[in-house]
Amino acid sequence: MKTIAIANQKGGVGKTTVARNLAFFGIERGLRVLCVDLDPQKNFSKTLRALRERTLGDQGDELQSLTGSALFDGDAIELRPLACSENAALVAADRELVDVASRPLEDLHGPRAALAKLASDYDLCIIDTAPTLGNPLYAALIAADFVVCPCTMDQDAIDGLGDLFEDIARVQQLEWNADLVTLGLLANRVNTRRAFDRNALGQLRDELGAVVMEGVLYDRAATQYAKDRPVWRVQSGESQILAAREMKAVCSQIFDKAAI
Repeated sequence: MKTIAIANQKGGVGKTTVARNLAFFGIERGLRVLCVDLDPQKNFSKTLRALRERTLGDQGDELQSLTGSALFDGDAIELRPLACSENAALVAADRELVDVASRPLEDLHGPRAALAKLASDYDLCIIDTAPTLGNPLYAALIAADFVVCPCTMDQDAIDGLGDLFEDIARVQQLEWNADLVTLGLLANRVNTRRAFDRNALGQLRDELGAVVMEGVLYDRAATQYAKDRPVWRVQSGESQILAAREMKAVCSQIFDKAAI
């Protein structure tokens, strides 16, 4: 099983949008996809529960299943992820995830051990993370093989990239996860009508080079409205066609980089 974490300590940069579309991309390729939601806002979980409702007739709210906070028990986990379709399962976010910030450092390796116990049942794991620095982000990075960092062309988001890359480097240098590979910085919600967005993207490419992914997600209403299904499965129209093309290109690039 290959594991991709979608990470940025800044909120509102499109982490869940990227996570859900990567998951659907894998599902449509016939991969067995495990979706892990480590964000207490639960938006990734809502997407997968909607998929379960469409395919199995209910959201599974009454069923006992593995949750995000339980992953910190490591290989002592007993419950299974929630089946959401033939090829998709969910480790749902829960309220107890807010306590991760106060966990001791040794507990941050729990999710890696828990996912290793599940690895033989899945081909791909997508981890959606909370918009915070510190323990929650570290736990996701320790558990992942790869990390993708969405970023909007917003000054606050751009200014926070240094802290994000420092956290990734810390995980690698402390040998918590020396094999972690950064697949790239993904420019998201880029508005080509705004000079600031155009200039900021150009500056990021100049300063970071190949760290910035070739694919770009532009500011499309269709992308924002596709909450419970992939962008390429929404109703037709110019915005939807462009959004679908761009999202599929980005997903394909990420899969190629991760050799999935």
